[in-house]
Amino acid sequence: MEHVNCLLCAVPGEPRFEKADKFPPHERFRVVRCPECGLMWVSPRPPAQDGARYYPETYNWRPAAQGRQSAVHRLECWYRFHLLRFETRQLQRHTDLRPGDAVLDVGCGAGDRLLVMKLAGLAPAGVEPGPAAEYARAQLGLDARQGTIESAVFDECRFRAVTLYNVLEHVPDPRAVLAEARRLLAPGGWLAVQCPNASSCQSLLFGPRWAAVDVPRDLWYFTPPLLGRLVREAGLEPVKVIHRTSFLHPPTAALSLLPWADPQRFWSAEAAGGRLRPLMRRLVWAATTVAVMPAAWLESALGAGSIPTLLARRL
Repeated sequence: MEHVNCLLCAVPGEPRFEKADKFPPHERFRVVRCPECGLMWVSPRPPAQDGARYYPETYNWRPAAQGRQSAVHRLECWYRFHLLRFETRQLQRHTDLRPGDAVLDVGCGAGDRLLVMKLAGLAPAGVEPGPAAEYARAQLGLDARQGTIESAVFDECRFRAVTLYNVLEHVPDPRAVLAEARRLLAPGGWLAVQCPNASSCQSLLFGPRWAAVDVPRDLWYFTPPLLGRLVREAGLEPVKVIHRTSFLHPPTAALSLLPWADPQRFWSAEAAGGRLRPLMRRLVWAATTVAVMPAAWLESALGAGSIPTLLARRL
């Protein structure tokens, strides 16, 4: 394990709480807070080279494989498609992206977001550290590379937009990721960063129980002002923070109430051959998600959304 100082202030953090990993063997990790800027992060944490072992094989959702198994999986596919379509349309609505523009999705998983971007008329490429990238390339025919944004070696100024949807909080060195994103952006290009909001209503309500505190996969817990400061230090200019999320996207609230209904847990159970219990958990998760949708929408309307998106430009 390695101790880490504040990403912004370079000072040691003060202990806030401990939380156990939701996956076996349920190791416990400490979250600390910067006494100067208020940023929270995991420290001590696993070294970067050991981080992959905390991601199970079922961590990334595979749309085609899930979609052909049952009506429940097809419904899950519908849910995922409409959620990603909302986010892609939101990106296009708040930027000047045009059909045919090249977009890089960092942390593209198994490529479901790339498919949606392609249907929206964009020219997407993706990069993903895990083997899901090979699935996106071989099974879905997408331009997906396995590795990090730094190791993928894309051409400078190639993209009109770089998207980091629920990625930056996972990486050991967010500064390096943002610096490479800036290098890849064409002048006037857009950066979209979506992260859990540590100052959201959900964070304040649930505290350590908040599902977005996903130790040790989530290493950093940003607020919109702190994220804007980090983006600005990387040479990009923040333009706006979008708190509005789709009615289909209140998962952290649902999972904070019912951690045992986490989809990643029943995906793991299905991979091990289970059927009935994952089905029941999925139904409970769906019902809880529907029940908390109005509260999640209200939270966003109040400007304290749990998963806002920051847009910035390379000027």
